[in-house]
Amino acid sequence: MNACPETPREHVLIVGAGGFGRGIAAMAYHDDPSHGRVWDIKGFLDSRNELGQGLRWPLLGDPDTYQPVPGDLFVCALGDPAARRRYSQPLLARGANFIVLRPHLREASPTPIGRGSLFEVGVGIGADCRIGEFVTILATTIIGHDVVIGDYVQIGNFVFVGGGVTIGSDVVIHPHSTLIPGITIGDGAVIGAGSVVVKNVPPQVTVAGNPARVIFQR
Repeated sequence: MNACPETPREHVLIVGAGGFGRGIAAMAYHDDPSHGRVWDIKGFLDSRNELGQGLRWPLLGDPDTYQPVPGDLFVCALGDPAARRRYSQPLLARGANFIVLRPHLREASPTPIGRGSLFEVGVGIGADCRIGEFVTILATTIIGHDVVIGDYVQIGNFVFVGGGVTIGSDVVIHPHSTLIPGITIGDGAVIGAGSVVVKNVPPQVTVAGNPARVIFQR
């Protein structure tokens, strides 16, 4: 007689019901081996009630007021690091347990990864990297060896990060960018799409181009 499949005991709530959040929910449903075995998807948290129509999973409330209950797990699917920080911090203060979502992540060695981080399918990480909390890395991006990534970082699709790069917190790296080995990206910097970054980037600036140059400073 075949054993009955184990019923999931925990339930994932996706913070953010916009297009990115819906895509992450679908990825979790189709690609993460924990779905249906360790946890299932409970629904979305979003303050925009108008997004509740037509969702595959229900809109369960506002992340600012939702009270976690036993068995709740959380994924923050907001592309903007400032929004991710803004909505995750109150939930953390109320005891929310944010998980790492990492279906089919390719690692050269076991990687320390902070809570709340998520990786789309096709991300590769080299040996001896360290990744902070609430980092989002989108599909088909390659992270070289000995890379250090801070908290609340967003890295887009088709990005190459060379070995030994250090990326500060609250950094946004747009798609198709290349970071050559050994450079440092300061906190809060923005790397424009398609940039080739060949030298250190100061904090709180936006760079773009090939080679990348500062085009805006906050």
